Amino acid sequence: MTLDFPPDRPRSRPCVGSRTDPLPAESARCDCTAVNRPSEILPRAALPALLLLVACSSAQGPVETSGGTHGGATGGSTSGTGGTGGAGGGATGGGTTGGTGGTGGGTTTRAPRPSAGCSKTPGASGARTIAVEGYTGNYLVSLPTAYDSAKPYPLGFAFHGYGRTHEQCRDGDCRGFQSVMSEEAILVYPKSFTEGWEQDPVRDKNAALFESILDATLAEFCVDEGRVFVAGTSSGASFSNVLACRYGDRLLAAAPVAGSLPENTGCQGNPAIVAIHGIDDPHVTFAAGEAARDFFLGRNGCSTTTTPDLATTHATIRASRDAMTTNQACVDYQGCSSAPVRWCEHSEGGYDNSTHGWPTAGGQLIWDFVSPL
Repeated sequence: MTLDFPPDRPRSRPCVGSRTDPLPAESARCDCTAVNRPSEILPRAALPALLLLVACSSAQGPVETSGGTHGGATGGSTSGTGGTGGAGGGATGGGTTGGTGGTGGGTTTRAPRPSAGCSKTPGASGARTIAVEGYTGNYLVSLPTAYDSAKPYPLGFAFHGYGRTHEQCRDGDCRGFQSVMSEEAILVYPKSFTEGWEQDPVRDKNAALFESILDATLAEFCVDEGRVFVAGTSSGASFSNVLACRYGDRLLAAAPVAGSLPENTGCQGNPAIVAIHGIDDPHVTFAAGEAARDFFLGRNGCSTTTTPDLATTHATIRASRDAMTTNQACVDYQGCSSAPVRWCEHSEGGYDNSTHGWPTAGGQLIWDFVSPL
C-alpha cells in the first residue's frame, strides 16, 4: 500500500523490512506495506478522562473473585452513568463528560509475589543502561514518589513508536501512562536498539533487551511479579503482542495501542489483553488490530459475545469519526476461560489525523483494565 501525502509533504520511499515509520519532515517518507506504522503523536494538552471502566475478572494465578463475571465498558458521546447488577456490570461515558462506573463487574484479589528487590535500597528514578548481547541498552525508570521498598508494586513497560524515543513515550506519545500510573506502579520506558521494535532483524535482540531489563528491575526494586504488564504504541504495540506471546507466562496483561501481530507461534501463558485501535487507522490497519485481538480471544478461550454489543459500539465510534469528534468505547468479551480480553475503539485524530496511535485517554483505559486484575 502506498500512502498519499498532502502536496507539501515529500513523496515516499520503499520500506525496509515489514514496515516503516515517519522520518523528519525534511526527509523522504516511507511506504507502509505491512501492518505497522509508528506513533508520531506529538504531546498536546490533555483532555479530561473520558470514562471509568470496570475490568473483567482474571483467571490467572491464585485469586479470589467478587462481583460479576465480566465488567462491560463503553464510551458515550457526552455523558453516562454506570450499569448495575451481576455479569456485565459496566460503565458508560466519554466524549466530553466522563461517566460513572458501573457495579457488578468482577474484581480480583491475588496474593502479591514479592521480587528479590523487596527490602533493598533502590537506585533513583531516571536513565539507566544495561548490557545485552554485547550491546548497550537504554531505558528510563519511574518510581512512585513515596516508593516503599517493602511494598510490592505493579510493574509496567511502555514501548515507543517507530522512530520515536523512550523519553518521547514517557513525556507525551504514550499519553496518560506516566500521569495516571506513576504513583501506583513502577514504570519502565525502554529504547529500541533500532528505530522500531518488531522487525525481523531486531526483534530477538529487543526481546532480549526486555527480558534483561525485567530481570534487573525485579532484582533492584520491590515488584509484585504477578502484576507485570506491557503496553506500546504502533511498532511498540506490535512488540507488546510479541511479548504477550513469548513471555505471556511472566505477564499479567498486555495493552497494544495500534498494534498488529508479528508472530503467533510458540506462545507461553495467557495474559489478559486490552487492545486499543483507531477506527480509520491506515498505517496499522483496523483489520490488523482485529486479527491480533482475535488471536488472543482464541488463546484465552473467549466467546464472540461482548458486553456491550460490539456492532452498536462500533457504530457509535463510526458516527463520532464521521462527525470529526473525539470519542472512545470498549467492549469486554464474555466467557474467557484463561484471562479477560477487552477491545477499545477510538475516533481521535492522532498521527496525521488518521486515528493512528495512542489516544488521549489511552493511559486511563489501560490502567482501568489492569489495576483490578
